Amino acid sequence: MVFGIISKGANLYSIKYKNIKNLYSMGYKMLKREEIIELISVDNFWGRPQEIGIERDYYLKRLSKLAKAKDFSISIIGVRRSGKTFLTKQFLKKAIDSGLGPEQTLYVNLEDPRFHPYLSLELLDEIYQAYRTFVNRDKFALIVLDEIQNIEDWEKWVRRAMEKENVQIIVTGSTSSLLKSEVSTALTGRSLTLEVFPLSFREFLKFKGIVVENQLDIIKNRAKIERLLIEYLQFGGFPRVVLEEDEFLKREILKELFDGIVMRDVVFRHGFREVNSVKLVAELAINSFSSLKSISSLRNELAGILKRKVSPNFVAEVIEALRESYLLFTIPPFSPKIKDVKKYPKKIYVVDTGLATSVALSFSKNLGRLAENAVAVHLIKKYGENNLFYYKGKREVDFIIKEGLKVTKAIQVTWDLRESHEREVEAILEAMDVFNLDKGLIITANEEGEEAHGNKKVKLIPLWKFLLDLEFAKEF
Repeated sequence: MVFGIISKGANLYSIKYKNIKNLYSMGYKMLKREEIIELISVDNFWGRPQEIGIERDYYLKRLSKLAKAKDFSISIIGVRRSGKTFLTKQFLKKAIDSGLGPEQTLYVNLEDPRFHPYLSLELLDEIYQAYRTFVNRDKFALIVLDEIQNIEDWEKWVRRAMEKENVQIIVTGSTSSLLKSEVSTALTGRSLTLEVFPLSFREFLKFKGIVVENQLDIIKNRAKIERLLIEYLQFGGFPRVVLEEDEFLKREILKELFDGIVMRDVVFRHGFREVNSVKLVAELAINSFSSLKSISSLRNELAGILKRKVSPNFVAEVIEALRESYLLFTIPPFSPKIKDVKKYPKKIYVVDTGLATSVALSFSKNLGRLAENAVAVHLIKKYGENNLFYYKGKREVDFIIKEGLKVTKAIQVTWDLRESHEREVEAILEAMDVFNLDKGLIITANEEGEEAHGNKKVKLIPLWKFLLDLEFAKEF
């Protein structure tokens, strides 16, 4: 074990992946454990009061339920800046308010630049030993390791600590591989997972000072809700963006966030060398949000920009990395035949409409696509990405939802139903016939009501009411 970590003013990123033992020969000095405590104390409740932000009740309740299984670790995963850090701070604060001593909590930010050269299992050992030496020698400890994917083989350390130490460990990460690979190997049967997204529309309204719990709240605040829906579609639900008042700064934060996801969670993590090409694929994909897009068409567009041949495998790998980073989701057509699923292009959706507008060229012309994207993310959170499809027959329907082995819902999204009423209704009736459904849903800008077509009913609901997902509005 290395008894300490090393520090020196240098380009930290350039030596991130070097073996820690080789750093000694480069003139780096050892950090004492006292210095480790000094470094991490600013992020911990035993070091100073912590900012916990606005509580996100939905995720706090789910996290509290998961934490009752104290012999399990918890993995909190989601796109960068979606609020995972504040969620863990809120959870630690609630644990302290419920009787846990502040010294029994430990939060470690593994994206702190001062840690970057030393990201290793040895670093985790040293932080833990320093904490046990100076803060909490032998009591139970609730530990949060933020952005854990930065450390190779982290899951082995977590499993060992959970088995041998008096701890419960929460890890967070900005990559779905925490769920797909790392957790599914060393932590099989010992880890529970919570996916976190940017703010839902209901959470967005709460951040804006509007709490919607019943129909009276709707009546009192309807004008504000409808106005704020447009802001939500334009700038999305990343908490930092929502709390920023200046529109110029909102756009700049979103652009910086897009660049950060592409560089940190795609280029660096996956080792892509053609940085410019990766970013171009990401931009082309985002500009195709709420649209059908194939790998071959993306490859052709990229080749046209670069004026050279491009491997379809490269484009496919980048798209998969973008999906893994939670930047994009891809929805296939519904078909029992695997060859049809592979044959037809998938629909691309962005995790947050603000990111879409920060990269796409026009906001006003994209309102319908932004509405569809918002519905897609809402449905993914509710039903899971693997249960969401689109329908392609004589006509196309935006969303088909499968629960278990059965298709249960057909949903169409259109911003202005007056311009396309007959086409949209015919499309959803076709899907309802195919899947033997007696109800269908069309989500619009402001139309509301119900239409009877023989023995089938098509419900119309405004987007804002659908996104609020309140019990009194759930007739579909």
